[in-house]
Amino acid sequence: MIKSGLLLIAFTFALLQFNCEVVEEKVVVNKIEPEIVIPDSTAFFDSLYAPIAFELDTFFEKKFKATTFNGTVLFAERGRIIFEKSYGFANWKKKDSLTIESTFNLASASKPFTAVAILQLAELGKINLTDPVEKYIPSFPYTGIDIHQLLSHRSGLSKYDHFCDQPDSIWPDKHKSIHNADVISIMNAIVPQVAYSPNTHHYYSNTNYMLLAQIVEVASELTFKEYIQTNIFDPCEMTSTVLYIRDNKDELINPTKGYTGNYTECIDIYLNGAIGDKGIYSNVEDMLKFDKALYDGTLLTDESLTLAFTEHIEQKNNGQNYGYGFRLTYDDIKGKIPFHTGWWKGFRTYFIRVPSKQHTIVILSNIKRGPFFNVNDLVNLLP
Repeated sequence: MIKSGLLLIAFTFALLQFNCEVVEEKVVVNKIEPEIVIPDSTAFFDSLYAPIAFELDTFFEKKFKATTFNGTVLFAERGRIIFEKSYGFANWKKKDSLTIESTFNLASASKPFTAVAILQLAELGKINLTDPVEKYIPSFPYTGIDIHQLLSHRSGLSKYDHFCDQPDSIWPDKHKSIHNADVISIMNAIVPQVAYSPNTHHYYSNTNYMLLAQIVEVASELTFKEYIQTNIFDPCEMTSTVLYIRDNKDELINPTKGYTGNYTECIDIYLNGAIGDKGIYSNVEDMLKFDKALYDGTLLTDESLTLAFTEHIEQKNNGQNYGYGFRLTYDDIKGKIPFHTGWWKGFRTYFIRVPSKQHTIVILSNIKRGPFFNVNDLVNLLP
């Protein structure tokens, strides 16, 4: 009896152990996780703006076929490119096609860079915008003209590209480059008559920005070329942008040639040695980088940008609205529009910003044909 009881207990224990092992055994099921699809924001953005890009292409293609435009264009919103394309040739003789990488002489669209350099130095306390010009250029033969007036084209100074060119005795060797120091020496020697008394009129004169470039050199103890390379081009990663001073043609990157309306190549005139008012070669994508840097604070504080985009048109403005290095126009919906155009020896350029929408428009052309684009019309090509 005892033996059979022990057998029963042993059997029961074995059965319980078996059941426990069965309970503890787990069935492994491989779960299939749902695939997470991340939308391609670039593709979405491109599809969203595809109709606008089509309209822009149609607009410029029509101008190109009518032989009134030859160049490269870029439209962007918040730093993202909506549309960019090149139309025509970088070199008409060789029929080399333009590309997005082609660089153009910005002509007067170089002036925003000079203004940024001056405002940077003001932020550092190395200059004051109310400083008289003679503080930095002791030989300057006029009084009552300050940096603010140069920036806003209110100095009344006559145009160096006029008084250096005629009569021929002023600069007899037209093959020899004229540089900023040469222009200042000529001003000191002949004291050209001013167009207006200081700060009484807006009078657009390249002399103002040539002098500002000289002030940058004195205040920074760098050449103007070195300064804007180190403090503007490099921080913006503008790797294709170069200041041309007429003896550094080998430094230019994918440069285009400028042409007259009858497709005659423009000569590299001696005045190209003077800088500050012109001379920068760049392409559309580098200009977009410059624009981004103005938005994100890489180059200037908000206070300095406000100064640049404020109308400095005390008294008579001759119908012009000008800040520091930027022209200013207005749109009923989009508000204030800072911009600058350029026109020099075959090159026509447009650099346009719409801060309320963070729109950027860059149009670079290397032939002088057809009418100029209306800036407000270009702005309204974007909805």
